[in-house]
Amino acid sequence: MTVRERLRGLLTENVGLKAVSLILAFLLWAFVKGTSKGEMTIRVPVEVEGVPDHLIVGKVDPSDVAVRLRGLMHRLNRLKPEEVRIPIELKDARSGLNTFLLRPEDVRIPPGIEVVALSPSEVRMRISELKRKRVPVKVELRGRPAEGYEIGSIRVDPPFVTVSGAKEVVRDLEAVRTEPVNLGDAKETLELEVPLSVGILPLHSLEPKRVKVRVEVRPREALRD
Repeated sequence: MTVRERLRGLLTENVGLKAVSLILAFLLWAFVKGTSKGEMTIRVPVEVEGVPDHLIVGKVDPSDVAVRLRGLMHRLNRLKPEEVRIPIELKDARSGLNTFLLRPEDVRIPPGIEVVALSPSEVRMRISELKRKRVPVKVELRGRPAEGYEIGSIRVDPPFVTVSGAKEVVRDLEAVRTEPVNLGDAKETLELEVPLSVGILPLHSLEPKRVKVRVEVRPREALRD
């Protein structure tokens, strides 16, 4: 018997038994993998709950935390990010810099999964008193009317808006400006609705967010008559 014939015999003999052995080996591998434990790390955003009406949360540092989890590998592999939460209750918080220590039991996780560690293990939040204030609207103009024309009256409706935000931000705010109104060589009065601009100010709310602006554009001769 040649070597080729011997190899062919090894491959063709007891095919059924070999197939069963292969299936059993696969099932054993799957069982071991499914029942084995492992660890994984995910980043979880910090959530705030129960903020009193008179307070506002500013910067949260850090905004997310690395959470080390342990559990069955098949469960960890199927874990969805939204199933892990880090809520921080603020009903007893006070204005100023607040520090919250994080413990494994503070993390909301599905049954069968264990929190091994958190990094970092504390979160700092700047919490301020919420202040509301009415401020005037200033129209921001860009460009100029066409040659021989100039700007007359400027009207805003409403002339005042209500802002709310951290006390230290709102108390020094004297006015809110509109997004730039482009005159663009205009020869006639402009009437348009314009959004308000707060730049990088961390305001909590602004009402309304848009105003109606009327910019009168008239010939210069009208001023001399």
